[in-house]
Amino acid sequence: MSLTVVKKAAVLIIFLQTVHLVLWYSSVKGKPRAMYEQNGNISVNICPLIPQGLVGKINVEKSNTDWLKIESKYTMVSNGSHHPENCSARHKVAILVPFRDRESHLRIFLNHMHAFLMKQQLEYAIYVVELDKDIPFNRGFLFNVGFMEATKDKEFGCFVFHDVDLLPLNDQNLYQCPDQPRHMSVAIDKYKFKLLYDENFGGVSSMSKDHFKTINGYSNLFFGWGGEDDDLFNRIVSNKMIITRILSNIASYTMLPHIHASENPLRYEVLTTGKNESTQNKDGLSNLKYHVTEKIYRKLFVHIKVTINKADAIDQLKSRIKESSKLQKLFNLSNSTFKKKLRKHTRSRIKQNKF
Repeated sequence: MSLTVVKKAAVLIIFLQTVHLVLWYSSVKGKPRAMYEQNGNISVNICPLIPQGLVGKINVEKSNTDWLKIESKYTMVSNGSHHPENCSARHKVAILVPFRDRESHLRIFLNHMHAFLMKQQLEYAIYVVELDKDIPFNRGFLFNVGFMEATKDKEFGCFVFHDVDLLPLNDQNLYQCPDQPRHMSVAIDKYKFKLLYDENFGGVSSMSKDHFKTINGYSNLFFGWGGEDDDLFNRIVSNKMIITRILSNIASYTMLPHIHASENPLRYEVLTTGKNESTQNKDGLSNLKYHVTEKIYRKLFVHIKVTINKADAIDQLKSRIKESSKLQKLFNLSNSTFKKKLRKHTRSRIKQNKF
């Protein structure tokens, strides 16, 4: 067979495939948004790959409103979750939100996010996780708790780790989990819609269940503001994964105004000592300890309140830092209480001349 004949045959095949695609598109155009896929003898109504009706840039209602108005607006939401009515969702997504003293932000967040997520035809649930107030805020730890508690409720395949003060500005920013971990809040108005630094994985990110388990989740040891997202970046890199981002005009967010939280004085030490893989495997989901004091399935979200053994947390931190005075200040302990809680560990450290 001559080369000319082969070329003509190839062109003919491409032409026939194009005609087939055009005819197929014409046959489904104007029909219901979901496509039908055969599952044995049962026709399953699957939601489309790309949800229809997305418009791009969307408005954000930042005015504070009361709970009753928001709940009456979302009659189709129950137990913090929702699923499409006309098709079977392709993605089961848990939205995890660490929380402390931001009730007005939470109302604005829920009012915005439920409408946003519904348009994307997801089967989703929103989990708000709160730590005892006498324990310094720990964002990474609360994400780990949210992950464990959500997996008890449903087989979520995708998890979005979301700050309560960040709201997406484009509904084409799909809350899904691609083949690699994704940093979602690429462009934030407060930072002039520019990525702060290449290793940034804070704000809003998404990861599959398998990926999150592979990296052993977040570290449990970042009490106070800062460090846990950089540590997560290190874990992703250590496991030879690649962080993905989409265009900044789509991955854009607005930040609700708030008072900056107290910085974690230990964050650099914990971050530095957590770079090796053996430490990462010991600190995270694998050694997570907590006690659920409340798990309430409210209409708009699942509210989880937890506590931890403060002495255990301090003891774990002691093995990673050098200056005990910083640790004492972080947990607001008096000299007598500090020494009482750590007497056994402190004695061993003194013998080793670690102080």
